[in-house]
Amino acid sequence: MQLRFARRAVAMAAVLGASVGLTLSMGAPARADDPVVTLQQPAPVALAPADMTGVAKTAQPYFDFRTTGPLDNQATLTIDVTQLATIARVTFSDNCTVKQHVATCNEWLWDPDGSSSTVGASTQMTIRALPGAVIGSTAGYTVSGTADGATIVGGRGSVEIGGPAYNQAQPKNLTGVAVGSALNVPVRFTNIGDRPADSTQVLLMASPGLSFTKHYANCMYSTGFSTREAQSALCTVPGQVLPGEKAAVSPAPRVRVESSAYYTYLDAQIAPTGDAGLQSLAAGRQWTQGTGGLLTLKVITPGIATDAPSGTVSLPMTGSRGNYRVTSLRADNTADFAVTGDSATAAQGDTVTMNFSMVNNGPATIFYRSGDTIGAEVDLPPGTHVVSTSANCRPMRDGRPEGPYDCEGADIVTPAGTVAHFSITLQVDEVIAGAQGSVSMEWSPDGSYRPPFDPDAADDTAVLTLN
Repeated sequence: MQLRFARRAVAMAAVLGASVGLTLSMGAPARADDPVVTLQQPAPVALAPADMTGVAKTAQPYFDFRTTGPLDNQATLTIDVTQLATIARVTFSDNCTVKQHVATCNEWLWDPDGSSSTVGASTQMTIRALPGAVIGSTAGYTVSGTADGATIVGGRGSVEIGGPAYNQAQPKNLTGVAVGSALNVPVRFTNIGDRPADSTQVLLMASPGLSFTKHYANCMYSTGFSTREAQSALCTVPGQVLPGEKAAVSPAPRVRVESSAYYTYLDAQIAPTGDAGLQSLAAGRQWTQGTGGLLTLKVITPGIATDAPSGTVSLPMTGSRGNYRVTSLRADNTADFAVTGDSATAAQGDTVTMNFSMVNNGPATIFYRSGDTIGAEVDLPPGTHVVSTSANCRPMRDGRPEGPYDCEGADIVTPAGTVAHFSITLQVDEVIAGAQGSVSMEWSPDGSYRPPFDPDAADDTAVLTLN
């Protein structure tokens, strides 16, 4: 998402530049080698009537594109909302001119890497349900475009009034969980929308250190999707869920705490079957069908019968409400990180490469979900300066080459047994007998903090000895 927003910011800056004097020239004939820019199918949108609470009153579809080649192209997007205007009020960002429900929007399509990433449009369309719009009514809109030196392939989006909205209860986070134990992680939710759902899907994503104790026949399972997920389960549960109904996945998902667990998590998203947001998270994985019993929904509080048609498109929720929750579990476990040093001899004026490392001796995998990574801090032996370093090392203080240096050890997930190798090539300015630098675990900038998972400080520092 951050990349998408960054691309949108760059593109918006270009559009603003166009609005103060840049004239767009369109209509150049297409060439065979021009990149083809294809609109990714916009996710369907559900709009809440104005009198609903707990759900968003507006929606903004994303206009994202894929390209067959590098882009740096001026373009025009044309968005026809003639049909959509019968059920919703539609407004556009300032780079658009609207006449009779057709918006013409100046764009700059920029993607120097070609097909390696999604190109996000700066054009924004905001939709709000019209007063009196009938719940369950639907309408569409079309997106097309032209560009200098590129071919744009458009598409169609859909909007409907009302929908289910599964507000999942906040889970209880757990600490001091015993390795080898199994525990239940409840998944409860309330349909705070105005339409029922005919069936429900729940996506469970267990991070390293957790595994599912049972594989149900109405669930599919996946392993190894990313380093941040050990196992995933996608379960389809039949049964209508009425507006106002409070229910729980039954039996509650049960996970085993493995020997590698320390910081570990169970992510859960629950939505009507077919919901686009859940489907996008489940895409790209290889699934295997379970063979056990059936996962069901247990009704805690019955819902209210309604004449509104069932829906599969979730209403967006506001505030702390949402259908995605994360249960945090911290196991009673340890992970012993250690560093190695090096020694060498070199004459004045010579260069020498010193090799050192960091290792997670386990048994736990450490998952810093916040985005932090684990690394080592390096102080140089006196009488030397740095000629070069391995790619995973850099000066810690505004690029100052005299150091200290920060050597990044791993991804945010560091499994037991992970070894990170580093090197620094030094030139000897002055020969100092027994000159010593150091390699140390970089637990905190001032050295006052040690993580509770690593009780052994004896192997947190090693020496770089020169001459």
